[in-house]
Amino acid sequence: MLSRHVSRPATLGLLEQLVPSLVVRARSFSQPAVNPHRLPTQPKPNGTPIDSKIREQIMAHTHSRRKIPDSMKDVYNTQLAEIRNATKKQDLMQALRHWQKLEDHRKTLPDPEVCRLADSAIKDLHGIFTSRFLAIVAKKQCSDALLTTAKDFALQAAKYHSAEALSILMAHYTHKKDSQTVLRLYEEFKNTVGGPGPLPSFTEEDEALALSENEERARYDSGRKSVIIAAVTAHALEDNLQAAFEVYKTSGANFRDTRQSFLNHLEPNSPLYRKVDTYLNRIIIAFLISRPPSFTKHLMNLAHPRTIYRLEKVYSQIIDGILGKDKYLAADASFMTPTTIVALTEGCWTGLQTAFIRGERSDLAAQVWDDMAAAGITPGVTMWTGLLDTYADTKDSKKAMATWNMMLGQGIKPDDLSYRAIISVLFDDKSPADALHRFQEYQETIGTREGMAPLAVYNTVLRGLLRTNRIEDGKLLLTEMQNKGPSPDIVTYNTFIDFYGRQKDFSGIAAIINTMTASKFTADVFTCSSILTALLAVNRKDATTTMLELMRKQGVKPTVATFTTIITHQMREEKEANIDAALILLDKMEKDDGIRPNEVTYTAILTGLNNSRYISRDRADDIRKDLLSRMRRQLMVFRIPTYNILIRSALDSRASDSYLDALALIEEMETSNVPRAGNTWYILFAGLMKRELWDVAWEMVQKMNQSGHEPSMRLKKMVTDIIKMRARN
Repeated sequence: MLSRHVSRPATLGLLEQLVPSLVVRARSFSQPAVNPHRLPTQPKPNGTPIDSKIREQIMAHTHSRRKIPDSMKDVYNTQLAEIRNATKKQDLMQALRHWQKLEDHRKTLPDPEVCRLADSAIKDLHGIFTSRFLAIVAKKQCSDALLTTAKDFALQAAKYHSAEALSILMAHYTHKKDSQTVLRLYEEFKNTVGGPGPLPSFTEEDEALALSENEERARYDSGRKSVIIAAVTAHALEDNLQAAFEVYKTSGANFRDTRQSFLNHLEPNSPLYRKVDTYLNRIIIAFLISRPPSFTKHLMNLAHPRTIYRLEKVYSQIIDGILGKDKYLAADASFMTPTTIVALTEGCWTGLQTAFIRGERSDLAAQVWDDMAAAGITPGVTMWTGLLDTYADTKDSKKAMATWNMMLGQGIKPDDLSYRAIISVLFDDKSPADALHRFQEYQETIGTREGMAPLAVYNTVLRGLLRTNRIEDGKLLLTEMQNKGPSPDIVTYNTFIDFYGRQKDFSGIAAIINTMTASKFTADVFTCSSILTALLAVNRKDATTTMLELMRKQGVKPTVATFTTIITHQMREEKEANIDAALILLDKMEKDDGIRPNEVTYTAILTGLNNSRYISRDRADDIRKDLLSRMRRQLMVFRIPTYNILIRSALDSRASDSYLDALALIEEMETSNVPRAGNTWYILFAGLMKRELWDVAWEMVQKMNQSGHEPSMRLKKMVTDIIKMRARN
């Protein structure tokens, strides 16, 4: 039998007596102070990006060149000078001729790579190629031989600099409606640069048709993405949507900031222009649907009244693909035809319904059901359970019960997850008696059996009992699970540990740990983090070392992932003691080569600081600066999410000139070739507008325009507001 709650003084010693594994004295780790020798984070007066020397070390990718043979030096220097001279005169054809001469000489060498054109010269030649090539071929001033040279140069530039020249060349053949040449160039591009291979799985959705712009799927620069769009265009010329879809699916490219620039090469409003635009929309939608978990996550990101119009746009395109004139989507896998390229799952339909309800558009949620009927689909138990889960999230027991009764009235038999949803909403709505009535009904109807689904029901009941302080009923249910099934899992025990931790009941924690040990269960990351939180709540100075010793005794391997998870949990507590504990753990990680923190670890703390309401801004600023210094000392390469967090932190700071840090980060992204997605610009503009720095905001608007980023409607609205406020001030 588990022990009852004991007084605070007793608990501090009781934990040591009952669970020695928890409180074996280990080496203590002090809280890291702000490093007085941290690297400077303010930009220099001349606008040099912050920590420029270290950033250059991080991002340097200049090709290291081997020594040019003496026999080749004269030829190399002569042709290089001729290329530079022709480039300076904007004479593309002459520059290409000299480049070809250099290439011909290189082919005679045992190691041709030693005399490849210098990167800076490739960049210069590439620049006049992109600006002059289409005009030259339009005037028919380019011979077949020079076209071949142009192709060879464009492929080399794609490998060592940018694929923009190749996309321009492909646009030329697109104008001639020579789809086969375009597709051959695409194959040569893949062979030269390296094929992308299948896409890895990911949890954050791609940016397309109003998708989240945080995800860094794009492994191509804008030129390479234009090459992929050119291949899609070639398939459009051949009326092959399936092949166009395969190109997109295997490329990993994000078209949002590139598609318009390529479409501009086509005649505006021409049949081909409209067809390619339609193809791009369709293959993006099809790709979304082909990955149901990511699609559902994307829908939830749009499930808000402010973004519901974007969700409507996506849904409209889906329904048009199923019920419209040119059907390319199937409502269900059983309805696939030779003209459809992907089918929706019941989970996709459920996600659409749920997103509309969360976006406060019940009328559109009802429309989903009507459209399913029109497509010949009868909603199954998954769809009904999705409704129940939605009302469980909103703690709306009345609508949940109405849905439950309607489901029964339609002859749909509830499954385990249906019962889990209705039980959860009743407990959360402070109706434990009704929840237990449904649980009893579940046991009588479905019975006790092993498996993940039944266990989810029992764990939901346990959580509800403990949250309503029916601890004795919770103990009885645990005993029943141990004797009759379904067998408890680590979630079961962690539910008790979390409850006892919130109650500061260390005897209860000790008893559960003993029960876990007897049942051959070891603690996991959540167990350790919950105990750490409990120890911090009673001001245990050795809380962190005690938790680390528990991990050792319980066999929880100290990895980057486990420590990062614990740090994330602690930052969510939003209390200074928990933040201090997270920093202590970070300190330990940095001292241990086996568990060195990664970017995710640091961003977990930065995100927690941004969301915290319990720490002063001054201290948060000190911690942010220290974290940035640590990351730069490790020569850590920042990705878009990290930059976004750092920019937001700089703009949220109390320091009057901290916005300069944000501007320096924007400049650093530019010089380091890190794409500045829509979210980056949104965070920057919002912070500058909040500070009423209208002139600075306008300068950043111009920088965004110069970058070629195509702003969303949301960003365009911000730009309009910046222009108006700047004029007033």
